[in-house]
Amino acid sequence: MNKEYFMNPKAPTLVATYDATISGSTTVTFNTASEYIEVTAIDKGIFMKWGATASSSAFDEFIPANTSKTFIIQAATAQFIEQAATAILVVIEK
Repeated sequence: MNKEYFMNPKAPTLVATYDATISGSTTVTFNTASEYIEVTAIDKGIFMKWGATASSSAFDEFIPANTSKTFIIQAATAQFIEQAATAILVVIEK
């Protein structure tokens, strides 16, 4: 992927996920045209696992509370689970 495209905030949003009830877990299946995602954790941190079940002891990425991270898509799906109650998840696919 072209690094300039990856860093382009003006790239069109293909799909957006907002989940204020992530307590159990949330699995996102990515749009086949999506190349990267921006993940935002609101209020509490969020664990993320590419293509498998996420837990606090089995995760690939951690998004600290009230921050956003950008990732090149590594699998067709990712699962997210909250670090603690009241976490809100936002995933923007580009």
